[in-house]
Amino acid sequence: MAKNSVDAYGASGKTNLLFFDPARLVLVTDVTSPLYDPRVDLAVNEDLARNIDFQGVLQPISVVKNTETGETEVAVGRQRTKAARLVNEWRRARGEQPIQIPAQVYRGERRTALTAIIAENELREADTPLGRAEKMRRVMAFGFSDAEVATVFGCSVSTVRSTIALLECCADVRRAVESERINVTHARQLSKLSPDAQREKVRELIAAGEHAVGHARARAQRKVISNDRPRLRSRKEITRELESASGDRADALRWVLGIELDHGEEA
Repeated sequence: MAKNSVDAYGASGKTNLLFFDPARLVLVTDVTSPLYDPRVDLAVNEDLARNIDFQGVLQPISVVKNTETGETEVAVGRQRTKAARLVNEWRRARGEQPIQIPAQVYRGERRTALTAIIAENELREADTPLGRAEKMRRVMAFGFSDAEVATVFGCSVSTVRSTIALLECCADVRRAVESERINVTHARQLSKLSPDAQREKVRELIAAGEHAVGHARARAQRKVISNDRPRLRSRKEITRELESASGDRADALRWVLGIELDHGEEA
């Protein structure tokens, strides 16, 4: 007597897969939806399509039912769905049987679907820094904390904050990060400046790193970002700088020296 698949493979259980005509699945383009991912607008990956044409869709996608429209929407697997649609165009032109795409039902809450989309994409191929920043902001808009966002993206809370700071930068800074001419940490520091100051400083950073690589480039750009100020090493040096410092810088130096700042007194 033949064993069932659970017994045959020694599995702990099984779930049923559903099969769909990829053309009948809905790719969400509403930016306010938890299921929206900007990658939905990417061109179809023809290399992926050729692979699917040869051996089918090997990894099931995830789908959810839209209770308002009754449509089946793709939660995870947009690129596979788009590639499968292209494959079926090729197959119909060749007079061959179209393929179906395997899917499993996404069991999480609709509001958390975005975290599943991000987790899968980040583990496969990390997004651009600006793309990650936009997604982090969208996740926060659904009520997630910095720590929860860090867990979703597999990074630290400080990385979340540095990345989101990109959204406060002018276009010149964002382009420099995307082209890897400056790093996200630099961008976060520049985000505190006015737009004009950001544009001026990013030009200096790019120029400083233009003919250097690796640690040499990092040192050259670090020198620019710190305004060529040498690192303070002694209490005497800090005290000397405090004599001419004011505002936040003076407060920071007093904190380093352990001087209590009485905000009730005039500076």
